[in-house]
Amino acid sequence: MVEIHGWITLRYSDYHSEKAPQREFVARFKQYLEQTDIWPGFAHLCQLTVYNGMECFTITAHHNHPSEPFYPLEIFSWVAQESTGSYGLLHFHDDEDSALHNEFQVYILKRGKLSKAADSLLSPYFEEVEREYDADDPPLD
Repeated sequence: MVEIHGWITLRYSDYHSEKAPQREFVARFKQYLEQTDIWPGFAHLCQLTVYNGMECFTITAHHNHPSEPFYPLEIFSWVAQESTGSYGLLHFHDDEDSALHNEFQVYILKRGKLSKAADSLLSPYFEEVEREYDADDPPLD
């Protein structure tokens, strides 16, 4: 299963705060989501909301298998290319990935760049989040 959690504060610039360019950027973002079938196809997994005057995109999903291309990473990549002011985090865990099944993957979006980082908060998955079954020491629940 692939577990996905991410958020982006949508800002067209890391310097300017004019309302018209911000509205245009958010409109382009909505159009991107619609044109790529991410929205409304995955609308139940995503929210685009305004909190205290700031647009925020959130995504939470649990899929049986990873998609190709991996649409959450595609969304974050598009925002990185289209704005220097947006920032956020994407965390996901794929228990079917033979190389990374024991780690959360983390991507950081800031200042027009998307970079991968090591996760030290929830990884390794078996130890930090869940323990592997041990017949000699079964879970109490």
